[in-house]
Amino acid sequence: MNTSADKWTLRFGLDTAPLSPSIYTSQEQFELERDKIFRKYWLNLGRIEDIPNRGDYVVHDLPLFPTSILLIHGYDGRVRGFHNMCTHRGNKVCPMFAAPEAFVKTGNKRFHTCEFHGWVFNDKGELVDIPDEAGFFDLDRKNLNLREVATDTWEGFIFINLDPTPQLTLREQLGGLVDELAGYPFDKYTTIFGYEGELACNWKLSVDSQIEAYHAVTLHRRTLGGPLVGIKDNPMMHALEFAAFGSNSRISCPGVPGVDGTPRGSIDALAAGLAPSIRSFTEGRLSDLPQGVNPTRADNWVFDIYYVFPNFWIAVMDGQYQTHNFWPLSVNRLYQRITMRAPQPKTRSERWGLEYARVMSSNVWLEDFSTLEETQAMAESGLLERVYFQDEEVLCRYFHQTIRNHITA
Repeated sequence: MNTSADKWTLRFGLDTAPLSPSIYTSQEQFELERDKIFRKYWLNLGRIEDIPNRGDYVVHDLPLFPTSILLIHGYDGRVRGFHNMCTHRGNKVCPMFAAPEAFVKTGNKRFHTCEFHGWVFNDKGELVDIPDEAGFFDLDRKNLNLREVATDTWEGFIFINLDPTPQLTLREQLGGLVDELAGYPFDKYTTIFGYEGELACNWKLSVDSQIEAYHAVTLHRRTLGGPLVGIKDNPMMHALEFAAFGSNSRISCPGVPGVDGTPRGSIDALAAGLAPSIRSFTEGRLSDLPQGVNPTRADNWVFDIYYVFPNFWIAVMDGQYQTHNFWPLSVNRLYQRITMRAPQPKTRSERWGLEYARVMSSNVWLEDFSTLEETQAMAESGLLERVYFQDEEVLCRYFHQTIRNHITA
């Protein structure tokens, strides 16, 4: 048994007291999070593969603020972000053309024309045409371009900052993550499947559920039992390592990788050799792992989860990676978007293996989200007096401490 000196919570210098459930229910805290964190820090809006070609664009509606962001891959090769708002009378330049409930829309255009009065903007956001311009009074075109949003990229991930004068550069906000993940082949993998939807819970409840593995032994015993959970020499799936990089953090998780000797069924074993998934995996898909992938160089490593402050998450594995965006909508509602990326299948067998992985991941996600709305309801009931985090939930505690630090600064 570990002594108290071995506890990760103490190594992180954190308090061990329980927390108030108001972290999930307080409207005042939610508004502070919106204004002091989400309006000030770099936020991920997908990857360059979402808009790979010049002229490609994607629209992200962000009801939290509220605003709508237009990302354009310019003909000069640069990715720019703009508020999706015509500077004439405020109509959206790119209106809803997907399903009303969709948060993301995409397409390809050389020019963006407002559907209200026909003002035209180019790929750099510049206003290039105004119908019947002579009818206006003292119009100054150079001040009527689309309102640009600070935009930057890291390893192909696109980030925006809604602060007109960001206090930190993207690299400064990411801190040590830049070096830890340098060399991971993010650009070699493409989207193979994903999930998006809304949940009636506070956004931090969902983050909490995705930065600890303590829940896996119970909640995922049906879907991940064998290769990941219920292993004899680590029955509680204790993490290989926890680490913090400023406001960001990492958990490194064990399992039983490989096919030979792995306690899995025949279908699992077959799928493991054909396509990567959260459950079925085979060693050796990467020849040279970056220093931050399997940082302890453990033989029984399976994946690392990087929490990228404030609302982004990357799970890196050997042969695939997964991203998760957590977007608050209100104090008790969030929108989340999950994407799995890996090499595209080249054969029918690999296609089958990928479909197996998709169904398996879907089942794991359904398990993950099955508890969150019920937990939120009980937090709001007034019956829950305290929230307790044990040592394997150290990153949850670190996350909430980081939130407190930012909203009280």
